[in-house]
Amino acid sequence: MKKPNFILATFVTAFCLHAQAGLIANYATLATKDLDQMNELVNEKIQESEQMHDEKYVPLKEALQAVFSRPDGTDDMIDKVVGPLRTKLDELDQWENVFTILVDEAVDALKNPKGVKPVVQNTYSIFLENFIAESKPYAKNGGFERKLLEKIRDAKIELTKEAKNERSLRGMKVGDSPSDLAKRVLDQNPVAAKDAPKADKKKKK
Repeated sequence: MKKPNFILATFVTAFCLHAQAGLIANYATLATKDLDQMNELVNEKIQESEQMHDEKYVPLKEALQAVFSRPDGTDDMIDKVVGPLRTKLDELDQWENVFTILVDEAVDALKNPKGVKPVVQNTYSIFLENFIAESKPYAKNGGFERKLLEKIRDAKIELTKEAKNERSLRGMKVGDSPSDLAKRVLDQNPVAAKDAPKADKKKKK
């Protein structure tokens, strides 16, 4: 192998490993976990965070990623288990920052899928799909959720054929890409226009 090609291959491999480094489980494994098991996962990561002196948000980030990477179509698991994570991340002032990191990680992996296993691609896709669904009520506010929705939309993600096949083989519906879903939510929820300032009343003579 020529040296430039070797360097390029090393870079691509390192990127792919980095893109998957945050996942503690893929969506197929997470889908088998019931409420007690998901609560156990969350509590273990909270305890891990409490024992750390620096970067206490990291275990919480891992747990949040797992919660949002689990298919949520039938049992509303996110609403049932995310509360303690939200509380801890709010205490650290890291809720928005953690979601920004996780959305960036997912978008990067799906925009550069070479070397990323189909099950991992789908895990990142499901994470984004769940984030989009949970962010819909806040899309009109113009806050961080809308900015991340715009980032997902503008990424123009297209799921690979391998990822679509992997999901189909598990009996899961292959729907629109995260970018298309984000665009739909943004189009349906424009930022509410601020009320025009009221004109000063004329002084009575």
